[in-house]
Amino acid sequence: MKDVTETIIRVIAEYLDKDPSEIQATDTFSEIGLDSLDIMELVMQLQEELDCKIELSQEITSIEKLAKFIEEQ
Repeated sequence: MKDVTETIIRVIAEYLDKDPSEIQATDTFSEIGLDSLDIMELVMQLQEELDCKIELSQEITSIEKLAKFIEEQ
């Protein structure tokens, strides 16, 4: 799960023009300033990067939860 989490953090950091060290796996998307449109764009990018299909639900609110969801696919 660490690789998936690191990839998600890296992609979000690039998207937000931040250093990856500023983003924690436990952060929720709203805590790091992402709105629903940002999340959709990031999901498309992550699907390409991780070669997977991601269907978000209301329960997936943090990087940690997203990484777990992807790992379980």
